[in-house]
Amino acid sequence: MSIAADERVTRKEKPDLALAIGNACFRFRAISVVPVILIVYFLFDPFDFGGFDVVLNIIGLLLALTGAATRFISAGFAKPFTSGRENFLLADNLNTRGTYSIVRNPLYVGNFLVYNGILIAYSSPAALAIFDVFFILNYYFIILSEEDYLERQFGDGFREYCRAVPKVIPRFNRYLRNDRPFNWTRAVFKEKNTTFYWISFYIVSLLIKEYKLNDGVIEKFWWHAVPILVLFALNVLLTLTKKTNPA
Repeated sequence: MSIAADERVTRKEKPDLALAIGNACFRFRAISVVPVILIVYFLFDPFDFGGFDVVLNIIGLLLALTGAATRFISAGFAKPFTSGRENFLLADNLNTRGTYSIVRNPLYVGNFLVYNGILIAYSSPAALAIFDVFFILNYYFIILSEEDYLERQFGDGFREYCRAVPKVIPRFNRYLRNDRPFNWTRAVFKEKNTTFYWISFYIVSLLIKEYKLNDGVIEKFWWHAVPILVLFALNVLLTLTKKTNPA
């Protein structure tokens, strides 16, 4: 039996239940992390690291920015009609260059970095550990469902891509330069919601941490609140702009 034929058999033998779970996780992937983060905020208090708290804030922000940049670059160079649409699987093209040449799921790697950065800033090892368990399980099923669809859609081309490019651990020596120009409009509109959510969650993490560590006292509240309000207004403006002049 050939390698390709053997892999086709493997795909058919994937449990229907696992694929059903994956489809459900994919459908709600944009909002599934929200209740989990709120739950870990409620269940786990931040640890007081003293003067090191500021360092953790910076490390968390830099990690989140790295994840956000990974997503932004991936979205800007992605081919049209790829990476799923809204809450259902549909792809007319296969991305294989740029960030997609070093890892098959750069958007999900970006998500992992973003949310880990947020929870590092929150300064609760327990919250970080519990969230990561959820994240890994959730995205295991999402990727399982997504790649089953892509294999059926692109066949041997996708199987060859999978053999060459790792699923979630980047292999930087495989980088292939993008063969298409960066689409700023696509990147901005694709990432506007994600950007609003992660920056808001980062600021909320700092507020909750300060509230819990300072016995209910939050100093300079509006220094944190105003950026969220500005981001919200910008997000609404971009949404209305896209409706009147679709990208």
